[in-house]
Amino acid sequence: MFRDEIECYQAIGTALATAADNPWASITAEIALEDCRVDAVVSYVDANTGATGYLAGVPGLANCFYELARLVSTPDKGHFRSCVFTLEPNGRFDVDFSYE
Repeated sequence: MFRDEIECYQAIGTALATAADNPWASITAEIALEDCRVDAVVSYVDANTGATGYLAGVPGLANCFYELARLVSTPDKGHFRSCVFTLEPNGRFDVDFSYE
């Protein structure tokens, strides 16, 4: 599906930014991966009020993270078990993986 993790990160950022209706200060996707199942909780900080809101049913997000797990896996660690991806409005992002 993706050639490399950079292309996958771009798709994740686009999916998250497109799903948010309100102006946002940051969007965070908390991902849990178990076998073929991907669970996601996606929250955002409203840029106007600072309140936290949630996004449901972000199109393609689960597939992107499943592919990302495949792309960043290593023989020693395997696939990540959880991931936190945080996106800023300027396109910068931070990602943390847990393999346990």
